[in-house]
Formats: sequence, structure tokens, C-alpha cells
Amino acid sequence: MSLTAVLLLVPAALLHALWNLLGKRQHPSTALFLLANITAVLLMSPFLLWHWGKIAAIPVQVWELALFTGFFNGGYYVALARAYRAGDLGIAYPLIRSIPALLITLVEVVRGRGEHFGPLYLAGIVLLTLGCFILPLRLGQDFRWSRYLSPCCRWAGLGAVFIAGYTLIDSTAVGLLRGCGAFTNLEVPLTYMVLQSASVSLWLAAFGLVERKDEGKTLRGTLRSEGRIILLVGVGIYSCYGLVLAAMGFVDNVGYVAAFRQLSIPVGALLGVWWLKEAGSRPKVVGTLLIFAGLVMVGLA
Repeated sequence: MSLTAVLLLVPAALLHALWNLLGKRQHPSTALFLLANITAVLLMSPFLLWHWGKIAAIPVQVWELALFTGFFNGGYYVALARAYRAGDLGIAYPLIRSIPALLITLVEVVRGRGEHFGPLYLAGIVLLTLGCFILPLRLGQDFRWSRYLSPCCRWAGLGAVFIAGYTLIDSTAVGLLRGCGAFTNLEVPLTYMVLQSASVSLWLAAFGLVERKDEGKTLRGTLRSEGRIILLVGVGIYSCYGLVLAAMGFVDNVGYVAAFRQLSIPVGALLGVWWLKEAGSRPKVVGTLLIFAGLVMVGLA
């Protein structure tokens, strides 16, 4: 993995942990993430208007992929909100961030692109898996498979599937957008983020209509009580993902991006213990350290 990709992914990981902390501190809901995405659309729309003459050059496939990624991104935010309401940041965050690296590695191998994964990378993936296995355990209690079926773990697992889906889609879309030759390397991620955030907002609005009664949160009430957090979360989401999209142009395989960006996992776990006063149990510490060690191995592979 190139040094440029690393320099882009490290600040992206730190930003990701911070906006998740902000989302967890408030009442995590579909309404919160919908308003955060709408905020991002409004903030980034001047860029698209400035480059309006290049809109026709965007390949049709990119528009289609942007629509699909909106579904997966929207599903991720719904699952994230549910996981955060059901459990600790120090449990939900490491699971929802690390499992996609395992899923994407499997998909890339099935697609016949596993030749890039050397022994060090695969060893790192094994440590990731082991860390995810240990993390939900409780010290001094008997092992039970049911611990992995708790609402927090179930929603985190579903969210991880959505992350793997939109990561693969976005990698393809960014490649197509870069290949059309109408945008510079800086303009490619910015252009795609505008399309992506608009699509995510539409899907979140649809999901919100379905679960509004269950959540009991209205857009007006959320905006009134969490306005500043919404702005910070919206800026944080797309600032860090812009760095991730840019990093995709400097790696041979998107699996490296999916894995290395999980550097945010130990940061998120520490913030949960330090800021949110969550319990720092031994399995949580060991699981988080194993995940981190696996990510270091993946990054060095």
C-alpha cells in the first residue's frame, strides 16, 4: 500500500471515530443521519454547480452506482443507529468497522482477485476475525453463542454487510469517474460525494418513513435539539469519506482500503471508555488490540 494512501487514510480514520462519538452521544436515529446527509448535500452543492458543464460527461453507470450506494449507505446508518441504541460504542463500533474487511476480502477472493493478498495480509485478517470473536464476551461469564445474537451485535453485523456493499460499489464508481477524463484527481471524489450524499438522503428519507413510529423522532424535533451535532456529523462523514475515496486511487485492491481505515477502531473504543464512561472489560481490550494488530499487518502487507 502506497504512502499516499496511508496519509489519506489515517486522518480519515480519526475523523470517523470522532463523528461516531458525536452520533452516539446524542440520540442516534435515522432522522439524525438523514439531516446530517442533507447538510452535506447543501454544503457540497456549490461545487457541483461550479462544474455544471461537466455533468454530461459523467458516465451513466456512475449515476446507477450512486443510486445503489445510497441504498447500502442508508441501510448502514439505520443499522448504526440501532446498534448504538442497543449497546456500547466500544462493542458496536469495532464490530461494524472490522467485519467489512473480512467480507470484502472474501468477495475479492471469489472474484479471482485474491492474488494481491499475501501471507501477512491473510494473517492480519485472521487476527481481525479472532478480535471480533472475543470482543462481545463478558469476563467471568460462561461462553454462549447467544452473546453474538444480542441486538447490538445483530445490528452491527447487518451494518457491516452494508459497509462492504457500498465500499465495493464506490470503488467501481470512482474508477469509472476517474476514467472518463473530465475531472481531476481532486474533483473525482468531490463530484462523487455530491451524488452519493444526495442518493443517501433519498434512501434515508424512505427508511425514516417506514420506521418513524418505532423511533418516535421527528425531523423537526431532531433539528431543534441536535442542530449543532447534525452539522458536525455531516461535515465529519463526508470529510473522512472524501479522503477514503481519494485513497482508492492509490491502491491495487480496495481490500487494503477497507482494512486499513479500521485504524479508527481502537480510537473509537478508547473514546467510548474515556468520554462515554463505558466499561473497559478485558475481553473488550483484548479484542480491540487483536483487531488493531490485524490492521497493522494488513497495512504493512
